[in-house]
Amino acid sequence: MELETGCGHLQIQEMDKLLSFISPDFAVIDSNAVCGKLHLIQAANLSLSAHEGNYNLSKDKSTEVLLYLTGQRQISKALKLAGISASTKSIAWVSFSSIPSNFMDVVKLDEEVISPSAFDFSRFNIEENFDINLKQKIVMTRTAILPVQPR
Repeated sequence: MELETGCGHLQIQEMDKLLSFISPDFAVIDSNAVCGKLHLIQAANLSLSAHEGNYNLSKDKSTEVLLYLTGQRQISKALKLAGISASTKSIAWVSFSSIPSNFMDVVKLDEEVISPSAFDFSRFNIEENFDINLKQKIVMTRTAILPVQPR
């Protein structure tokens, strides 16, 4: 299975068109929910492992990615924190198969949209005075423990 990730600025405003790309094997995420490329790749790999190991919380790998990115066990909460909305200006994506045709027409690639320096660490109650790399590691640790948290 070919795992691909990416991010960039939206080039369209039509929410219906953007939503049409989402599938069980293709996640579109609000970039504000991603604390760097490592966080995105980690969530994608953990989603894949959860489905292969049958300990997934969601039936779709694309939704499972949202759960891991946000550290939530409830899909509705993960969608509020990481799902796309009319106010979404930049996105990240994870593909577990192939990127949908014409998808690259709606996004202008830019790695900076998921930079840890642009992330809101207050969601995870992380102190402002910590080094950015340490803050990213804390977010990644907290979101990676999803499958071992009590239900």
